[in-house]
Amino acid sequence: MSILTWNDQLLVGLDSVDRQHQKLVELINKLDELVAVGGDSDVLVATVGDLADYTAYHFRHEEELMAAANFNPELFAKHSEEHREFVDKIRSVQLDAERDRSAISGDLLDFLVDWLCHHILKTDKLMGISLSKGVDAARIEIDRHEHLGVLHSNLYSALRESEERFKDLADNLPALIWITNAKHMPIFCNRFWFKTFGLHSGRLEKQQWMKVIHPDDREQVMAAYSKAAGEKTKLKIEYRLLGDGGKVSWILETTAPRVRRNGEFAGLMGCGMDITLRKKAEAALAKLNHQLEEQVAERTLELTVANQTLEQDKNRLIQLNLQLQEAQSHLVQAEKMASIGQLAAGVAHEINNPLGYIYSNLNTLKNYIDELASAATLAERLAGNLPENHPVAAEFRAFKSRVDLDFIKTDAGDLVKESLEGATRAKNIVQDLRDFSRIDRQNQAIFDLEAGLDATLNIVNNELKYKAAVVKDYGGVKPFLCVGAQLNQVFMNLLVNAAQAIADFGKITIRTGYRDADWVFVEIADTGSGMSDEVKAKIFDPFFTTKPVGKGTGLGLSLSYKIIKDHQGEIQVDSVQGQGTVFRIFLPLQPATLAPKLP
Repeated sequence: MSILTWNDQLLVGLDSVDRQHQKLVELINKLDELVAVGGDSDVLVATVGDLADYTAYHFRHEEELMAAANFNPELFAKHSEEHREFVDKIRSVQLDAERDRSAISGDLLDFLVDWLCHHILKTDKLMGISLSKGVDAARIEIDRHEHLGVLHSNLYSALRESEERFKDLADNLPALIWITNAKHMPIFCNRFWFKTFGLHSGRLEKQQWMKVIHPDDREQVMAAYSKAAGEKTKLKIEYRLLGDGGKVSWILETTAPRVRRNGEFAGLMGCGMDITLRKKAEAALAKLNHQLEEQVAERTLELTVANQTLEQDKNRLIQLNLQLQEAQSHLVQAEKMASIGQLAAGVAHEINNPLGYIYSNLNTLKNYIDELASAATLAERLAGNLPENHPVAAEFRAFKSRVDLDFIKTDAGDLVKESLEGATRAKNIVQDLRDFSRIDRQNQAIFDLEAGLDATLNIVNNELKYKAAVVKDYGGVKPFLCVGAQLNQVFMNLLVNAAQAIADFGKITIRTGYRDADWVFVEIADTGSGMSDEVKAKIFDPFFTTKPVGKGTGLGLSLSYKIIKDHQGEIQVDSVQGQGTVFRIFLPLQPATLAPKLP
């Protein structure tokens, strides 16, 4: 398809000039084709350059012909000026196109066609007549109507050729191609469109068109066309057509507005494809997917029920296993504590017998030393009554000076007193050990909680004295009904853990008191390393320990937790890493079977 069609009406009568004009038409048609099909940008720029070069060559040839024939100087100058302006224009476009390919557009082609046609039909016709007939160009007149007729004839020929090629192409495409005018009236529909719509070629009305569209889709299609016309934008739409016998066809249509150069709306043009097979495939696929989803859902439900049953069985087994482990751990710990209690009771009994001798003999020795001190005082008084030169008096003074009798009288009493205090402390420790060792005594009895803490502190004194200063802040809790031996075991576990949590030397604070009227509390706080949230969540689990292998069984806190729960009490823990840990125990004052739950 050509934007310009060369014919004899464009001849100016000079063979060399006519050949060059024909070459220029070919170059313009080539440029138009490259723009129309979106050709390679480098080829586009090169074609513009070829057009500029050939135009400059052509103009030099014309000017040489006019100079040799003594062409009218005034018209020669005007002719040459037109040549320079045109070449400058093309060179400018060439430079712009090298920077921006969009500079080569339809507007440039319109300019080229318009300039070339007028230049050939007016300026060069005038030159051709003047040179071929030897007539002054100023005396020649060109028929304006003939000029316009030739131009229109050429353009109409190109347009008609373009339109015929478009219709031939459209009629042979398996697509719905149509064009409407500004009043939305159809002005062209290809053969495939008529065949698909089931209409006969000839006069086509808008109403006929709409009747073939499925009733449920007509309003949607009209709205889409109105939107494309009003907004002058492209759109894509899917709709159904009703064929003979109620046959339904699906169409995917792309519609674009036709807009004149002045921006006025000129109508719509559309291209539709039959997608019925695709829609059927999508429907079949959707149905298959639905069936598969139902089957998957049914199977998933069966698997879910089976998994839930397995999970329940697994949880029951885990629970039974935990109960078994807990029972086993408690049994092991109870046996261990019973063994420790028996050993402690035996050791206490064995120590208590010789300790009784020591305590009794120290009391007797104290009496003897008191009597000897009295005798020494009497002897000193008697020696003082003798003359100074009496041998007995002199011997006594020497003896007193040698043995420092005054110091012995004072120090001997102090030694006996300290020994009695040590024996008394040892006796108390033995008694505490005997009381603590009665771990197998499970019956409830009135128990002095603060005395139990003191007894436990005596037992674990060696664990604490090198690690922490113990601060006691007792609230004066009165004895109440509980299993005291078990509570002593809890206190021992917490105190030993507190000491082990302190790296160098810190502080352990023990507080007691009442919470409301029915509860007593014991709080053991340390300044140790503290625990992370992860560790804190597991400390009461059987066999969980943060100590190295062989250093801990992980049963102490688990057993302590069970003992407090058996008393229907609560044990709480607060801990901050790097700052320390606080354990709080809440115990009911009423009998355990009647104790209310802690708020």
